[in-house]
Amino acid sequence: MMIRGILVACCLPGLAVAQAYDGIYRPAGMDWWDCTSIGMDGGAVAIGGGELQGVENACTLSDPVDVRAMSATLYDMECMGEGMSSTERVMLMTSDAGVYVIRDGFVAEWERCE
Repeated sequence: MMIRGILVACCLPGLAVAQAYDGIYRPAGMDWWDCTSIGMDGGAVAIGGGELQGVENACTLSDPVDVRAMSATLYDMECMGEGMSSTERVMLMTSDAGVYVIRDGFVAEWERCE
């Protein structure tokens, strides 16, 4: 019973961090962006259930690592789209408007769709 409690305590903080990013997003400053069409060209992107639904691709977020002293989480990301697959690291970090998506050599800010 003690081991089960320790496992639950260890797993819950990581789960809570992953869920902090769940939502539907559009590029920052693009108030006219279509927030109803997820994954379509010119449409919104969504994060939820350990997945990132991008434009014409879907990515699985796995192996979350909290970034010490930051509201950020580093993930392994495996994406499938247009008949191709790719694997890379991605960091999600909360921003005032939504989330920063940080990949090697690239940063985007997505704001939450209301």
